Amino acid sequence: MSTLEKTIILLRQMPEQSLESLYDFIRSIWIHQDGKTEHSENSVDTSESMEGFRVLQSFAGTLPADFDYKKELEEMREEKHARFN
Repeated sequence: MSTLEKTIILLRQMPEQSLESLYDFIRSIWIHQDGKTEHSENSVDTSESMEGFRVLQSFAGTLPADFDYKKELEEMREEKHARFN
């Protein structure tokens, strides 16, 4: 039995949600390897995604050195849940 045949058997046994995730993964690998993609409405624009990731990374390390995460978290929890008391 060929690899393709084994793969098809596995795919037929997988739940639909897993198939969607697998499809997205395989597609991202294919796009990355190909280097050139046809731009259709379904294509993934990795340059846009990477730019968004860089923007998120720019926020890293912007908190003051003395920032107390546990204290801030507790204050936010108290504020949020105070209306239920």
